[in-house]
Amino acid sequence: MRAAVSAKPPRPGLTLHLAFHRFTRQFHLSPALAAALFGAGPLLLLGCLAIGGYFMFRDDMLASLMRRQASMQFAYEGRIAALRAQVDALASRQMLNQDKFEGKVAQLAVRQAELESRSALLASLAARVDPDITSVAATRPSATQAASVLTLAPKPSVADGGFKPVPEGLELRTTDGAAAGPGLSENDDPPSPEQRLKTLASRFDRVERRQIVMLNALKAPAAEKAERLREAFAEAGLSVERMIQHGEYSAAEGVGGPFVPADLPGARGDFARAYASLSRTIDLMDGLRGALPFAPLRKPLPGPIEVTSPFGYRVDPFLGRPALHTGMDLHGEYGEAVRATAAGRVTVASATGGYGNMVEIDHGAGLSTRYGHLSRIDVAAGQWVTEGQDIGAIGSTGRSTGPHLHYEVRVDGAPVDPGRYLKAGQLLSASQ
Repeated sequence: MRAAVSAKPPRPGLTLHLAFHRFTRQFHLSPALAAALFGAGPLLLLGCLAIGGYFMFRDDMLASLMRRQASMQFAYEGRIAALRAQVDALASRQMLNQDKFEGKVAQLAVRQAELESRSALLASLAARVDPDITSVAATRPSATQAASVLTLAPKPSVADGGFKPVPEGLELRTTDGAAAGPGLSENDDPPSPEQRLKTLASRFDRVERRQIVMLNALKAPAAEKAERLREAFAEAGLSVERMIQHGEYSAAEGVGGPFVPADLPGARGDFARAYASLSRTIDLMDGLRGALPFAPLRKPLPGPIEVTSPFGYRVDPFLGRPALHTGMDLHGEYGEAVRATAAGRVTVASATGGYGNMVEIDHGAGLSTRYGHLSRIDVAAGQWVTEGQDIGAIGSTGRSTGPHLHYEVRVDGAPVDPGRYLKAGQLLSASQ
């Protein structure tokens, strides 16, 4: 009977048998160690493969990485260049807008100076037409508008190491510091500088229109006065052109200086045409006014004129024969003052034949007057007299039958009817 032999149960884990010829060896690994060994093996293999692959493909990987970095750098630099171009374009546009704005402000300043010069010109023209005219103030830019142009100019500043426009001083303000713009309340947004420029330009337009209206309004009274003077000269039979030339020559005595042509401010458009038309009318009026003091249109005696013997042919009171009376006899009291009928220079102041004591005055332009039968002479030859100045007194010297004034008007030495001149003077006085 064989004895029963008990078999050992197998141990959990992994048993390794190593045999080489007669050498044998057995190793038993626990389950945890076996799992670790077989788990680490593939990882180690993969690591070896990875290391081998790295060394095999390292150059290609580095080249690819460098290409990617270069591409990223180029893209970044492209974005920087695009942003820089945008910044430059924005700065250029801002500078361009500022230049345009400053240009508009400069144009308004020039226009304001033109309007102020025109206003001064209008004042001088109005004074020539009528010294009492004072309505030219509305044709001048106001102090508020003048201050507005000055405060509109933008002020540049230096910041961050470079020139940058700073929108300071762009507020259009009135003289009391309030923001310009009618109808604005505290809650309303203030108008932009461009809107204020347009507002100011529209105000200047209104001023310019008022100036043109003023020019046209001055023409009517100037033309009326010139026409009255022309009618008076025509009634007296005087040459208007001849008298104007004499008046200009006499007014030019004692003046001079270099010639500097006048530059009419803003001479263009409707204003230039209105100014040219008014200037011609005023020049004619001034010419006639300048000639008026040398035209014998005034009365030689105060008070009403009483003619005792008119100009022309008559029977001589001493000889009883027909004769030419070269003047007109005016009644007056003995010793009554006799006045010069126009300005001029005394050429005779003495006893002269049948005239008795006589004063002769040369008024220029071929005109002269004679005052005869004077009882007294108050001027001397070569003396300059003005219109209305006393030159003597009524008497009865020379060929005279009683106290009276013998008054003559001569043109180029020939006697003419003084009655025409006295009538022209009366018409002129009545029209004024």
